[in-house]
Amino acid sequence: MTSPTITGPLQEPRRKPLQTARDLALAYCRESGMKLEISAHMDRREALPGAQYVICAVKVGGYGPLEKEREIAKMRGFYRGIGDRVSCYYGGIGAYHQIHFLEGLARDMEELCPDAWLIQTANPVFEGTNYIARHYGIRMAGVCHGHNAYKEIAAELGLELDKVNAEVVGFNHCIWLNQFTYKGKNAYPLLDQWIQEKAESYWAGERYLDPDRVFSPDQLSRGAIETYRLYGVMPIGDTVRSGTPWWMHTDFEEKCKWFGKNGGFDSEIGWKSYLDSKVDMQSRLEEIVKSGKSVMEEYRPSGTQEQHIPLIDSLENGTERILTLNVPNNGSIEGIPDDIFVEIPVLCNANGIHNMKIGKLPYKVMNQVILPRLAAAQSIKIGRAHV
Repeated sequence: MTSPTITGPLQEPRRKPLQTARDLALAYCRESGMKLEISAHMDRREALPGAQYVICAVKVGGYGPLEKEREIAKMRGFYRGIGDRVSCYYGGIGAYHQIHFLEGLARDMEELCPDAWLIQTANPVFEGTNYIARHYGIRMAGVCHGHNAYKEIAAELGLELDKVNAEVVGFNHCIWLNQFTYKGKNAYPLLDQWIQEKAESYWAGERYLDPDRVFSPDQLSRGAIETYRLYGVMPIGDTVRSGTPWWMHTDFEEKCKWFGKNGGFDSEIGWKSYLDSKVDMQSRLEEIVKSGKSVMEEYRPSGTQEQHIPLIDSLENGTERILTLNVPNNGSIEGIPDDIFVEIPVLCNANGIHNMKIGKLPYKVMNQVILPRLAAAQSIKIGRAHV
């Protein structure tokens, strides 16, 4: 096998993160013996010609703009912009910058690689996929990993995961456990029994109160269980943050009541921990490159819950599998227009992506959460004239 090569020279010190990513990829290829060509570019138009798949995971400006949004929200009396969703890392008023980037990417793809798939990972996935699909003709699927959070419920209930079936559906970051079975039987009664018999001790236990739990939404927090009581189905993944009622997010004390010690992921404490972890991760990656440590020792090869490569494998090699992706509804969920991107289970193979039939969502979820969320997203219709 030949050594991996690189093209596209990097010119300025501010390009250090890209250089770090490139060097890590090169090192991984050398250590694993993979024959790959690694190319790094600051100008995406150099990288796009001939592409078959384009994975977009961009956060324009990092998290600095989001912090400014939170400050603006606070000045207007909204605690961290959460209570009425003024500001959030998956959308909010800052979605403009992300949509602007996606607009340019889609335009370049139409010109330089019109047959490529855009695997849209950058938030806001919901607004982003819908906006691009409305204005451009490229093939696209949105990818997220939040639906896997149902496994936390299964683990706490002591269920064998390979005997669990979970149908998680909705809009990205607004997804719900529509069906939940264990060994072919409805598993919601098992959850109800856990709530009645074990929830209080769970919320009082060290594991739930561990501040490290702010790094991910707690699927079994008081807020999540109360939302289940209100709507009849469990919120999954980031829905514990974005789909829970506004009154759980009015101030720090209220968030601590519903989401445990330190107020959960979105509190001033929890969010700072998350941002600090990003800095620590970048420093660790840079140290691996600088020291020449083995990448495979630091990041041992293992399975992943991310769906990007499985999706490409299915489309390219015909490996048939079911994934949970963001795709045009096309009649899958009743009451939602066909062209709106929904997050649902799909069958993927060499013939493409094929939607599963979902049917009706519970009345309260549909009317009190899903349709208002759709109305807010559709306001981006007018955005293109101003981009």
